[in-house]
Amino acid sequence: MASLKERLRHRKTEVFEGALLDAVMDGPTGEAQLVAALDALPQSRQVSVAAVLGDAQGSAGPPALRHVLTAEGMSRDLRCAAALALAKRCGPGASADLAQALAARDAVLKNYAMVGLAGAGDDRAWDQAFVRLRQILRRSGPPTGLRLQHLSVQSQVASAICCLGRHLDGAGGDRSVRLVGEVREHWGRLGTPEQVWLTEMWPGCVPDGPPAGEVLPPEGRRLESWIRDPLFGPVH
Repeated sequence: MASLKERLRHRKTEVFEGALLDAVMDGPTGEAQLVAALDALPQSRQVSVAAVLGDAQGSAGPPALRHVLTAEGMSRDLRCAAALALAKRCGPGASADLAQALAARDAVLKNYAMVGLAGAGDDRAWDQAFVRLRQILRRSGPPTGLRLQHLSVQSQVASAICCLGRHLDGAGGDRSVRLVGEVREHWGRLGTPEQVWLTEMWPGCVPDGPPAGEVLPPEGRRLESWIRDPLFGPVH
């Protein structure tokens, strides 16, 4: 049988994909092979490797993912895969990296960084995330094509509110009042599935809810669990 190194570089897709799974199952040794293969593979396969590094084990993966996020010449898809994989691997320890990605010019990378912060990050990027939510809510109108059952992978608003809502400062706190006010002011720019989701997850924030200073924060763990499904699940 061909070695893991050879299979990771095999031209047949099914062989390559099988090697990815075997590398994850192989622990630190397999992770080292994944990292070594990154620079040797076509761009589309680099994205797959970065994604499965989120499921691997060892010490080589996180530095490699951080390099992808900061080095010049990396593709958008590769950076996005690295952002989510780093969040899966490092949890709150990826917060500084994701905060930096949230400040990038690329709107798609910002979205992935927000999801990573929402599902695993601490609160150090709260103000940046709030600014990003304000930018999103300045859109021309409600988005089309959203489905409630797929909202965690479709809605930029939902991921931002998960990120922000996990780190509020109690009823009447500055963060809480600001977030409630922003949601209410732009309620009409939310898609119907987003409104339904918010009404269920954080009923106090709706326009006819109690005064902003009396609104209780949403359940942070519930928001975290919601945004992580299915994005933080195993790639294979």
